Amino acid sequence: MAQKLSAAQTKQVKQIKRYRTKRVLSVGTRAYTLHRKKLEPEMQNLICDEFTALGGVYVKFLQGVLLKSTLMKNWRSANKLNIFENLESEPLDIHQILRTELKGNKIQQIAAISPEPFAAGSFGQVYFGTHADGTQIVVKALRPLIRETLAFDLKLLSVFTKTWLAKSPNIQMNIKDAIGDFKRATLRETDYIEEARFANELYEEYRGHPTFVIPKTYTEICTQNIIVQEYLPGISIAQLIKFQEQGVDPYKYVMEQIGSDLHTQLKIAGVELIYGIFALPRIQGDPHPGNVKVLPDNKVGMIDFGISAKSPREKAAFYALLLEYSKVLKGQMDIPALFGQFLRFFVSDLYKALKKITSMLPGNDQSNDLTRQMGAVAKKNFDKELGGEDLETILEKGNIITMMNQVVNKGNRFGLVMKIDDSEMLRAAQSYMTLIDSMGGKTTLMPEILDEALSRVASDYPEFTQDTTQLPSVNRAMETISKWLERVADKDPALFQTFINKMNAAQPKAAKKATKDLVQQVNGEKSAPKSVENSDK
Repeated sequence: MAQKLSAAQTKQVKQIKRYRTKRVLSVGTRAYTLHRKKLEPEMQNLICDEFTALGGVYVKFLQGVLLKSTLMKNWRSANKLNIFENLESEPLDIHQILRTELKGNKIQQIAAISPEPFAAGSFGQVYFGTHADGTQIVVKALRPLIRETLAFDLKLLSVFTKTWLAKSPNIQMNIKDAIGDFKRATLRETDYIEEARFANELYEEYRGHPTFVIPKTYTEICTQNIIVQEYLPGISIAQLIKFQEQGVDPYKYVMEQIGSDLHTQLKIAGVELIYGIFALPRIQGDPHPGNVKVLPDNKVGMIDFGISAKSPREKAAFYALLLEYSKVLKGQMDIPALFGQFLRFFVSDLYKALKKITSMLPGNDQSNDLTRQMGAVAKKNFDKELGGEDLETILEKGNIITMMNQVVNKGNRFGLVMKIDDSEMLRAAQSYMTLIDSMGGKTTLMPEILDEALSRVASDYPEFTQDTTQLPSVNRAMETISKWLERVADKDPALFQTFINKMNAAQPKAAKKATKDLVQQVNGEKSAPKSVENSDK
């Protein structure tokens, strides 16, 4: 919680708010001018450079929201990777902060502390120190007035994204959902007590792991404003990416410097992250390049636990989706199967309803599977949209959600209402995939990671490999399908008729009557709606 401010601090907060309002408005105006002049590269660089200069939550926005956009990919700056580490610090009296935060004998646990920070992040600055037991430690101190200005900055960012970025063709995401997720994650990231608790949770889980390292957190001397952890040495992936951009081979560099195999280390980190989605209640939610470190002896570590991501409720559905996605990465894409698992995870009510009606159809071959029927239409759309592009080009367009929404489901032709309850976990997985992509391993290393992780999941949790979805009643299924078909009727009449014909083949009279009523409603009594619900909801 924010402490009561002095008169001088209150005045400073007002000055900060006025300055940032003026600067963000200026960025928006200048960006719009460049966009109108079709100077897209200049516009992209302006936004990224200005947000980096603003620091704090604006840098965090670049990390957490725009990282996977084409805007960030096209940003040309020698200091681009500084957004993950080595941000500008500000003068703080760390000795005074420790005296204020650690009462009684607790301060005696800090044997020594460097007066100057060796690293600075969006919200905190990090100092080298030594624990009384001789362990090398880091002390992360929250920057002053962060909590007091955070809510205001988030409002400014919300206005900026909704009025400008949402209209930009370079931002391939649902801005409303993205900024909402970002707000929730960011507000939690200033809760140092919760961060210390989560860091310790992961430390206990991986304590003794031969290759995956989580630093120890000294929870007894962590407060709302400081976190004390074991120092984790090594080379960050952000440093390696920077070297790579300078022409240095990161794989050779790691081998020469610490004698480790970078390929193996990236694989270890990815396997543990994905396996953890199924085995743990929550995982590290921000595995960006600055938070992953490679160590000697093929070990790899993670730092910074301000953002956690809960494991999905529908683990079996997510397992099946990842299984299909791994086939995509290997060049074995089956659009009907992928689309079916996409429905299962993101539009579960419709998936269950289609499965219920399918179970009532005569025979049990795939031609009667309504999700496959829907997937077959998706494949036609996919082929039409992509034309002669190869799989590698398709993958460069983005992640699985982007591919489905912008290519297969362009214009929401299927009338889908997606329910993304696991956005934090999906963002964490995408952040790591972006990291792997930056190291050139999206179609080479990522399939290996998925194969090993999913194999472990199948061995340890065989229940996640089965589709034991509880199906609804006939009436409930027809109600769900009816609402969906009302949305899709004017988008794709052929698809609408295909499903009507299939459902007419169902035996129960109740299903036939419901189908007849639906046809009358859509074709006669009530016209199909001219707009559909947002497919990213």
